[in-house]
Amino acid sequence: MSRTAELARKRERRSFRLRLVAFTGVILILALAATYQFWFRDSSFVEIKNLEIVGVTSKTEEGKQIDGAVRTAMGEMTTLNVDPSLLESELARFPRIAESEIETGFPDSATVTLTLRENGSIYGEGSDALLVATDGTVLGPAAGQEDALPLIDASDPETSDSNMVAEGETLTGSDLTQALVLGAAPPEIRAFVTGSRLSSNGVLVDMDDGLIMLFGDSSHADEKWRAATALIADPNFDTGSYVDLTVPRRPAVSAEAPAPDPPEEPQVESAGAVTEG
Repeated sequence: MSRTAELARKRERRSFRLRLVAFTGVILILALAATYQFWFRDSSFVEIKNLEIVGVTSKTEEGKQIDGAVRTAMGEMTTLNVDPSLLESELARFPRIAESEIETGFPDSATVTLTLRENGSIYGEGSDALLVATDGTVLGPAAGQEDALPLIDASDPETSDSNMVAEGETLTGSDLTQALVLGAAPPEIRAFVTGSRLSSNGVLVDMDDGLIMLFGDSSHADEKWRAATALIADPNFDTGSYVDLTVPRRPAVSAEAPAPDPPEEPQVESAGAVTEG
């Protein structure tokens, strides 16, 4: 009996020690977690001191502003406390920025990679001219880029109004279709594209040598431009032609563009009133 009681007391003492060790371990873990959460991850030891910004140059005024915005946002973070939404919020005023990515290296380095939208076309004319990215995003005033980029035909009052498009917004309707077609043009060719316009069959693109190309809609625009580039590169190709690229694998070349569809004839009612058909 006495041996059994002694064994029971030993088991109880062992159980108590285990509970004490476990309790102490939990306290230590909580203390370390609290130290990390409320001090270490925001301490100067992990402060971002070596920041590299990839994708933008500070040689332009816009680049300097973007660079400054990134450094301001990253100054609020550490390598152990990264908040991408803070960077996105700081960069929201720059429609030039398409995406941003943060990578950190312990203890004090970080790299911010920016993906920029490229210039694609011009929307509107004169003082209202806007610079449009290849994806149809309005980047801001054209600011002297008018002669270097193709012009979107915004003459249709039902679908186009440059005064209603704000910086950072994306064009809509036929304007967006034209922007996507022009934006897909290879950079080495874009300088020779004068602009786009609408026809009953879709988007027409005019080249400065007289070549007219029918793209239809913006689907497969890259393939259509590759087909166009192959034709233009052919020394026997007449650049004064009309090319239908709506089926890019089988571009159709003709001497001149087809005549536009005739306007609908007005319908005359029996009472003599004229109505549009």
